[in-house]
Amino acid sequence: MNAGNRPPEDGLPAHEDAMVTPPEEDTRPHWEVIAEREEGVPASQERFTRHAFIVPVPRQALRGELALPYGSRGLIVLADICAAADDPAAAALCAALHEERFATLRIGLLHDEECRFADAGEHLPLLTERLLAVVGRLRQQIAVETVLALPTGLVAERGMTPVAVRVAAQRDDDVRALVCHGGLIDLAGLQYLRLLQAPLLFLADAEDEASAANAQRALPHLGGASRLETLADADADERQAQRIAHTVAWFRDHLAP
Repeated sequence: MNAGNRPPEDGLPAHEDAMVTPPEEDTRPHWEVIAEREEGVPASQERFTRHAFIVPVPRQALRGELALPYGSRGLIVLADICAAADDPAAAALCAALHEERFATLRIGLLHDEECRFADAGEHLPLLTERLLAVVGRLRQQIAVETVLALPTGLVAERGMTPVAVRVAAQRDDDVRALVCHGGLIDLAGLQYLRLLQAPLLFLADAEDEASAANAQRALPHLGGASRLETLADADADERQAQRIAHTVAWFRDHLAP
């Protein structure tokens, strides 16, 4: 998409002042290694490495975690409104993606003090701006070869769904596929729905009739391929397993076939 076709919210000023200082024992630039390599295991045989991922934004940088399986074939960004390192559902999804050799980036878009407000998740323009900053930072790091140039997808949960659609619509060169679970997709706005080219899978829980109906109305307006899947009524574990299976399959088919 050329710059003239992008909606007004497109783009953020570049921040060149926040680089991650590498540990002395690691010569890779701009990375802070979180997890030590397994003792005695050659680098080529490691399951994955973890790194801090720093995104400079006004007031305070956002901090996420990038997990890179050996031989990664794609990168999935799991952005949430507020960071939740102990989220078991997100951890299970990441583990399944790693098994398929997808790298993952987990990051919260709001600072701790911003998350204290009850309406924190309702500020769509701010969340869109922050996710644009994350995608922009990835692009910068790919350009200087501190992040592998991998096809990138987005995963969004509920309130993050319209945010992901807006960002994918504005960054169609960077975001190649997305999966949204719940939420009201039409809150993204009709102009963004029409601009979206990345293949989108929308997952609705069996009892979530509102989001399923909303998606049915919105998906015909999308510029790219899309599908609505309603998860079978089941207990929490089975529902999570369904969601993971659909998500992994979508990225396997549309991001890195």
